[in-house]
Amino acid sequence: MSYLSKCLIASAAVLLIFAYIYVYIKKQKRTAEKCKTAVNDLKLVQELGKEISSKLQMSELLPAIMDAFVKAGDVSKGSLMLYDRERDILEIHSSVGLSDRARKYIKLKIGEGIAGRVAETGKPILVNDTTGARMYKDFFSEDSRGRPQETILSMPLIFKGEVLGVITLDAKKSGGQFIRNDERLLSILALQAAVSINNARMYEMAITDDLTKLYSKRHFIIRLQEEVEKARRYDRPLSLLFVDIDHFKEFNDTYGHQLGDRALQHLGGVIKKTTRAADISGRYGGEEFVIILPETARESALILAERLRKNIEKQSFVSRGNEYRITVSIGIGEYKAKMTSPSQLISEADKNLYKAKQKGRNRVV
Repeated sequence: MSYLSKCLIASAAVLLIFAYIYVYIKKQKRTAEKCKTAVNDLKLVQELGKEISSKLQMSELLPAIMDAFVKAGDVSKGSLMLYDRERDILEIHSSVGLSDRARKYIKLKIGEGIAGRVAETGKPILVNDTTGARMYKDFFSEDSRGRPQETILSMPLIFKGEVLGVITLDAKKSGGQFIRNDERLLSILALQAAVSINNARMYEMAITDDLTKLYSKRHFIIRLQEEVEKARRYDRPLSLLFVDIDHFKEFNDTYGHQLGDRALQHLGGVIKKTTRAADISGRYGGEEFVIILPETARESALILAERLRKNIEKQSFVSRGNEYRITVSIGIGEYKAKMTSPSQLISEADKNLYKAKQKGRNRVV
């Protein structure tokens, strides 16, 4: 073999070695980048998990969970559905990127659609082309339009074997598709979300009245102390409504305590629908209810109280095929700087409630 041939062979060998080294380095670099990405993803999920676990109020927790999944999944559309065991349906409680129509009408039976199937099996479902998915039920488009082509990842929220709800994500911002790694990563967040939802439910059970689902008297007093302190510190208006069902003893004596309980439930529902998101409603005891109106002076409190009184008067409730109505008397108390305790605000509202009863009931004083 000539010297030139040997040199060519040696050069080729060196090039092969360099090529191998280059491929190896590139592979190691890709592996390192994947590891770095995985670590960053886990850190993000850990941070988001801590954030949602700090929420105990369901009204704050559910939007926080939705926001966490949007960030972790890098999506522009998604929904969080909770399972209502009494009605046996999944219903949206928080969402991003959905139309009002979708939020209003999407109520799935177990086994119906992708989310319903996830709730039924307790297992995630990943669909990368919804146009051909038999389980996919399109609630978002008009009836005349075809199904959109989307990628969907739907995961169960499970606590101790019980499906609490379903989180569904689609429309990745990158325009790409979900992959199994997305499913594994987001499943960790789903476990944390389920624990937080269960904790929030336990907390709400501890602070709410079983019958009316409004705050219990004990928790209401705590919230009133907080609101009085805010009003005092920032010199802001604060009002309190004291609500009492008219002739409730006679109602119970005539129709029985079961129907009396139904009347209390009805009143709790009307209060929830009539009051604002910032208002704080509770059952004070028996047929007495109290409502804190933050940032509200007496004149505005009077308008809201009168609206509530009228809504209660005109809205009936049905039991065993019969229709019933109740009326209420309402006393208003307004926080004043000279007040030294929340009990003084309650006392003022209670005195005005007594005046409303003296003047004939079914009125606001």
